[in-house]
Amino acid sequence: MTKVFVTLEQVNDNQAVVLGDDAHHLRNVLRKNIGDSLLIGVDSKTFRAEITEISEDKVVCELMEPVTISAESPLKTTLYQAVAKGDKMDLIIQKAVELGVSEIVPFFSRHTVVKLTKDKQHQRQQRWQKIAESAAKQCKRDLIPTIHVPHSFEEVKSKLAVRTGDHLLLMAYELAEEQTLKDLTALDPQHVSMIIGPEGGFSQDEAEAVQSLGGEIIKLGNRILRTETAAITVLALVQFLWGDLG
Repeated sequence: MTKVFVTLEQVNDNQAVVLGDDAHHLRNVLRKNIGDSLLIGVDSKTFRAEITEISEDKVVCELMEPVTISAESPLKTTLYQAVAKGDKMDLIIQKAVELGVSEIVPFFSRHTVVKLTKDKQHQRQQRWQKIAESAAKQCKRDLIPTIHVPHSFEEVKSKLAVRTGDHLLLMAYELAEEQTLKDLTALDPQHVSMIIGPEGGFSQDEAEAVQSLGGEIIKLGNRILRTETAAITVLALVQFLWGDLG
């Protein structure tokens, strides 16, 4: 069933007004008619809805009963992803949203190849947010994860320095010793942050900086994974161990 998201400002009593590209898509691409059903996501909840009005610039829907089975993981997950080359970030964001990520923080590390001006950073963020929204609709998420404007590594460290006790920090590092996620299964985190490096990997001082913040440095096996493979793998394993996957 088709799903769209609206803001609280677009809801009045039990009426939701779909605007912009979503209204165009419902009206002109999907050829929806009055009386057709769809799913409406608003304020982290999903409702079954029925179209009651279609005009040039909007589609009005009556909200029916809420969907009681949540598509959200009980585990909060934040992916700190070094900005990758080409369309790799598009793939990472799409698959991370499908795997239930809560938010994604792109960042620049020492070995990041991609260089972006401030304007380009904001343009990329807007593009990435649209990819996240599309993926959230496709997999029927209750909310759209936030994709942040790229951070510096120093900004990432500042954000991670204020974690609470049930917030686990992981860094996938190809030069890690023997610790893997198997060694951490006894933990019971409520929030897991994962730091994934760029194509050139992390420098030793970056790994040491994360370790000094209480982060767990892990290896993902004896094979070197591409950055996009590492991000998807770690998130899937984390959701399997402590979230709702599998």
